[in-house]
Amino acid sequence: MGESGLNVPNLNIGSAIEKRMASIKMTQAEFARRIGMPQSNASRILKKESMDTSRLATICSVLQYNFFEEFCGRGDKAEQETGYQCPIVHVGSSIEAKLREIKMTQTEFARLLGVKQPEASRLLKRESMDTAKLVTISNILKYNFFEIFCKPQKARSAADLIRELQGQMKPVPVHSEMEFTADEFQKFLIQQMQLPEEKRVIKITIEPK
Repeated sequence: MGESGLNVPNLNIGSAIEKRMASIKMTQAEFARRIGMPQSNASRILKKESMDTSRLATICSVLQYNFFEEFCGRGDKAEQETGYQCPIVHVGSSIEAKLREIKMTQTEFARLLGVKQPEASRLLKRESMDTAKLVTISNILKYNFFEIFCKPQKARSAADLIRELQGQMKPVPVHSEMEFTADEFQKFLIQQMQLPEEKRVIKITIEPK
């Protein structure tokens, strides 16, 4: 994906999601229930032109359709077998690795992106990113970063997921005490994963492999 003529298309996420829902005859009420939010919020998602990659990955799993494939010009291959989920990706680390590969400094990256270096540095620490921003970065660096979301993985069991998260979470200062049953703790962690990083009440960090 490093050709000089690379041009990653910008996908209207809301329209793509609405089209997929229509094809599988899923109502907004059912969509809202599956992604765990009020119907009014789910309705607003269908009006979004872009979206945070972590939220889009969740929606891919819910709708069994890999919207990231459409950014790669492979809409015909986007539908996956039951049990599909997008791989867990640290977007900032992937961009940073590409910068090292092509020997581009953060200063030059910031200049091409049209931002100051501190902002470019913060981008490289982000676990997820708005799809429109990622399209821009892909075209600047001549590498389609949406490809990293297109390697299908079989969905793990809830028990496996919880064990992985418990082994990889970093401790943070305790601001309040919370008591959970095992089932409640499992639901709590899954809900936290589906939220944007800035809205989580705990810090979940999964190191890139």
